[in-house]
This record gives sequence, C-alpha cells and structure tokens, in this order.
Amino acid sequence: MSRYFMLRDGKVVEAPDHATWAGWYESSYEKVREVIRTETVHATVTTQFLPISMTLSTQEQPLLFETRVSGGWLNGQGDRFPDMERARDGHKAWVERVRAFEEENELPPPGAGW
Repeated sequence: MSRYFMLRDGKVVEAPDHATWAGWYESSYEKVREVIRTETVHATVTTQFLPISMTLSTQEQPLLFETRVSGGWLNGQGDRFPDMERARDGHKAWVERVRAFEEENELPPPGAGW
C-alpha cells in the first residue's frame, strides 16, 4: 500500500502508485493545499492537506491534515488529523483557543511589534 494521497472534490483518495500521485501533485496540489484559513486579531490559523502520510507505521491511520497557528501567543502550535471532518473540528477548536488568548490578554503577544 502506498502512503501517497490526493484530495479530489473534498475527498481523500489514496494514490494507486507514485506516478499517479506525482501527476496529481504537480497539477492540483497548490489548488487544494489550504483547506481552511482563519485570521484573528494577532494570528492566522490554517489547516492544510498533507499529501503524504505523516505517520511512520502503515498500521496506523495516516495523518493527512495539519492545523497550525502563525503569530500570537500560540505561534507554532497545532495538531494533525486523519480526516477532513476531524480537521475541520480541530481548526475550529484552535481558532477558539487563539481567540480566548486574545480576549484574556490586554497586551499584544511577544513579537507583535507594538
């Protein structure tokens, strides 16, 4: 079983071989890479599709989506998820976490340039 994946019409499809995946990657990946993006006052939360399994074992469910925070108090933090539904839920949870930090802190985060 390969560990290469494609996102077609919002659905994850495992590539049958490397050549098929490489063709898809070259022609389509940039169009589907970013799944969700949310801007907050001091940060950006993005969820992206990862076309290669980020797990080391073929026995584990592949982690194909990654949510990351850029900027703000939680800069660089995030999680990986196995499917679109959990990725959307995880994105929402990270946005709520970031906004909670923004509401709790009067001063801007370190490095905000203020």
